[in-house]
Amino acid sequence: MKKKIIVLGSANVDLVLYSDKFPEKGETVFGNEFFINQGGKGANQAAAASKIGADVTFIGRVGDDFFGKFINGSMKSFGVKTHFFVDKTAATGVALINVDRLGENCITIIKGANGLVGKEEVDYARQIIMQGDIFLLQGEIPTEAIIEASKLARDNSATVIFDPAPVRGDLRKIIPLATYITPNEVELEKLTKTNNPLELIEAGAENIVLKLGSRGIRFINSKTDISLPAFVVDAVDTTGAGDTFNGSFAAALALDYDLESALKFAIAASAVSVTRKGAAASSPTFKEVVKFLEEKDEQDNH
Repeated sequence: MKKKIIVLGSANVDLVLYSDKFPEKGETVFGNEFFINQGGKGANQAAAASKIGADVTFIGRVGDDFFGKFINGSMKSFGVKTHFFVDKTAATGVALINVDRLGENCITIIKGANGLVGKEEVDYARQIIMQGDIFLLQGEIPTEAIIEASKLARDNSATVIFDPAPVRGDLRKIIPLATYITPNEVELEKLTKTNNPLELIEAGAENIVLKLGSRGIRFINSKTDISLPAFVVDAVDTTGAGDTFNGSFAAALALDYDLESALKFAIAASAVSVTRKGAAASSPTFKEVVKFLEEKDEQDNH
């Protein structure tokens, strides 16, 4: 039976500004370009997994507004099955994103309806989850919803991939519930006292995928500690690169890649994404990742 991916998470509209530099405090600078894109870590990861070819259902909450309709249409255009709860008491989430000439970004998020995700969304997930499915979770929704979803997934022998971003202290509660936890270096520092990923193992983590940006990833569990390098590319926009990694990693696992091949596939997908502008829009298709690997003289071992 084909594994499906369930994503419970955030859906935002990204307001993206490209400029040569970030403004300093009190400074006004001219920008070069402006875009409105679908965003939100949950929605981005769902889109990335779907574009690879996985069967993806996204569960989330939006406001009863134009941005909510925009996100729903965008998600469907990426082939994602959507189940949105429309909230009349909150606006759709928004992210304000500045990108400089080096492709680096700084982001401010307005949670909006994402901050109200809870029992209704988890109950819907309970209706559709099956043994062997893959559950993608991130930190942009309330912690209690993440905990309940993680327990639901574990009770149904599903794989939990948890992205602890944006990081906060109470997300440590999810560490022993996740099959894979995928922090970057900043998130690792805030989740631990020693800045040592082995501390997450001691806290109950089953598998850690430490995202190291241009240095690739480090995979750690109680028996294994390996590093896989990144691919050298000319970065245009790093927005959503981590989401592309998570979504593509989940998709590769759903397509029955072995673990190391799935990680390498996700690293390649993330590399392709930073050569393009946008978040969900920048994530590649399966054929694009395979072509990229071939151009880098790497074999797709699936």
